[in-house]
Amino acid sequence: MAAWDRWNALMAVIDIEWERINKNNPKSSSIEHEEVKNNININIKKVGNTNSLKNNKIVIKINKDNNNNNTIPITNKKIVKKKNKKIVIKKDPEVAREPIMPEQMRQEIERMAGEMNKPIWLVNKRITNSDVSPHLRRLFIPSECESKLEGFLSAEEMKRTRVHGKDQNSEEEEKMVVKIVDGNGGLSDLDFKYWTSVDMYVFTSQWTRFVQRFHVKEGWIVQIWCFRDRDTHLCFGINFHPSLNRL
Repeated sequence: MAAWDRWNALMAVIDIEWERINKNNPKSSSIEHEEVKNNININIKKVGNTNSLKNNKIVIKINKDNNNNNTIPITNKKIVKKKNKKIVIKKDPEVAREPIMPEQMRQEIERMAGEMNKPIWLVNKRITNSDVSPHLRRLFIPSECESKLEGFLSAEEMKRTRVHGKDQNSEEEEKMVVKIVDGNGGLSDLDFKYWTSVDMYVFTSQWTRFVQRFHVKEGWIVQIWCFRDRDTHLCFGINFHPSLNRL
């Protein structure tokens, strides 16, 4: 979390505590807001694996006169205060729904895989600036489809994809190259890895050239399928399309 975001989060938590004090003790309304801020002891600690984007979170503990002890978990997006209320997170409709596979892609996958090896839809992802950056040259596969993907991979494939920290960009590492069928039915090769430094699967190597071929922009949607060819090799279908929503 950036320093400015962290400061805004802290101020928001203090405001929540101020509202609670006023609600529980009407006489406290005469207390200056700034004085309450000065009297609140705030401690921050990180929990979980600091190298993991999935597990990284921040816990803020608020102590007022050492009588109350509330713990409010926050994420890098918003503060969440549990008050016996169900928290509803709105899903991006373009990302949530299973897409229709482009016809040319479907035909090429059927040619490669046969009728028995049906493709499995993994995920839709809205393209970010880092996904199309020529300097980063990679696409992270969203972590929510990890269990689906690992149910499809063999034990040997999972072992081969593991790349540890400093070795993730090494040219000498063992690479797992997979065939990619694009939305036009064309074929490409990409490196497929699992970066243990961030606990996520990733496409690398020729990724930048791949997205430039389709003039992919930030805000587009990438649709990803996985399948096996007739020789049981791991393959993927990747299709891009412009977003229906203006960002």
